[in-house]
Amino acid sequence: MEPLSIILLCVFIPVIVLLILCLLCLSLYWKKKWKSRNISTDLEAHTCTEIVSKFEDERKSKVNDEEAQIPLMALGESDSSQHLNTNQENVIDTTASKKFEEPRTKSYVHTKEISLQTVCPESIDKYTQTIYTVENEGTQTDEAEPLNVMEFDPPKGNKNLGNTCFFNSALQALYFTKSFKDALTTLKKSSSTSDSMKLTKRMFDLLEKKNVNHTQELRGVLNAVRSINNQFGRGTQEDSYELLNTLLDGIFNELRTASEKGTLQSKDLDSDNKGVGVKNLFTGLFIVIYVYDSCSDVEVDFEEFTSLSIPIVEQVEHDFDKSPHHGLQTISTEEPCKGIDKGLAVLTQIEEYEESDLPCRVCTIEGSGKSYRRLLVFQPPPVLVIHIDRFTMNDSNRLTKNTKCVQYPRRFNMAKFCSVANKELSANGLFYELYAVVVHSGALGGGHYYAYVNTTRRHDVKIWQEHLNRSTGDVEKLKSTVQEYLMEKRDLRDNSRYLNPYEVKDNWFYVSDNNVRSTNIGEVLCHKDAYILFYEVQ
Repeated sequence: MEPLSIILLCVFIPVIVLLILCLLCLSLYWKKKWKSRNISTDLEAHTCTEIVSKFEDERKSKVNDEEAQIPLMALGESDSSQHLNTNQENVIDTTASKKFEEPRTKSYVHTKEISLQTVCPESIDKYTQTIYTVENEGTQTDEAEPLNVMEFDPPKGNKNLGNTCFFNSALQALYFTKSFKDALTTLKKSSSTSDSMKLTKRMFDLLEKKNVNHTQELRGVLNAVRSINNQFGRGTQEDSYELLNTLLDGIFNELRTASEKGTLQSKDLDSDNKGVGVKNLFTGLFIVIYVYDSCSDVEVDFEEFTSLSIPIVEQVEHDFDKSPHHGLQTISTEEPCKGIDKGLAVLTQIEEYEESDLPCRVCTIEGSGKSYRRLLVFQPPPVLVIHIDRFTMNDSNRLTKNTKCVQYPRRFNMAKFCSVANKELSANGLFYELYAVVVHSGALGGGHYYAYVNTTRRHDVKIWQEHLNRSTGDVEKLKSTVQEYLMEKRDLRDNSRYLNPYEVKDNWFYVSDNNVRSTNIGEVLCHKDAYILFYEVQ
């Protein structure tokens, strides 16, 4: 056994020694590699930190320099004739003293912060590009531009004069409509218009009232509305949407009558004689388009509207990317998806007829094909009012309320409901943002109206003025121009990318008659009984 033991020792000892040497070599190798990696990482991190710090210092310095050059502005706080923007001519008459719920406008610089924790050492070039993109997002130039924020005072409740919650809630939305008060204050208070403009003057007095107790002015507006339609002000619950239409139509008619008689006077308008017309705020233009299979003719008609009344629908069956004629296209190819989009899609859907039932009125061709009709928005208003039609007649001829929840967004694009016939419109210039909601809660016979309003909102002076001053001119000439334009066989749609607007921290309030409390956008957007939506163009 002794020779065998010697042999085994001779074999295993070298093997064990060899294994030990291998382990030592591996240990030294990994130790050296780990040390090298740490040194490299430290160098990269140090380099990245220096570059990031450099860009951050340059960015802050640039913003501080620009902010120092931009004056803060406040509408109606000290100088009532002060412009909203020092570089923008202000055509709104603000010479009157501060009135009820006077808005204030401040100027901000559009910048966004980037967290340094999101920067990776291996992507310094990508980080550099990201800084440029984010800082210039939503602007057309390399320099940050001043954007304004309009602030209103917190809402004051309205006393219930006897089942007048339908009246009070609609008024709250009007209180916080941009330029509505300014449009009325451009009218000179004079004896020559006191009799013919009763409702307009009563509304002006209510908006002008500074004191919390404005019950007398409130009752004056209600009585003036009742003189137009005696169903209001009798102590019965009425429809807030009908009240809103009656009130606005009454003001429009009074202004038109006074203008025709030459008794309407305005004060201190600018040299171009451009004032803020209250009708311009709410009035848009429909275009009705007719096309035919058997000929190349296109016919159009125009109709004014001050609100869009949409049905509550489950589903829309239509291929929005395809159209039987290029003249029926909308500006955007985006497909309406849910909520109010579906209702607007039904309102603007293509209607198909036999040519024998709807023949071409231009030529004498007796076609045997199809004819098509489509109603679209040609020129949307600065203030877009959307009525969700909840009250309908059932099969038994009884009025019922549809309580289905209809989703509505904080911000949405009207381009998918606007005609390509208007060459002045673009897909990224038709975004609207919610600023007020009228709600009808409860049953049909014993419900209650209240409102949500936002008192702090984005306000781009240039865009707002452009929308206020738009005009269609001569309608007959417009018809001829549009018909020729729509006969061109080409894709007229606009698929340009929308640049995200400057985000503003909103300030929402719940207002139910005299009861006022602060709330948030989450509560506003999830309400299942929303009835009237108020949007303003961005």
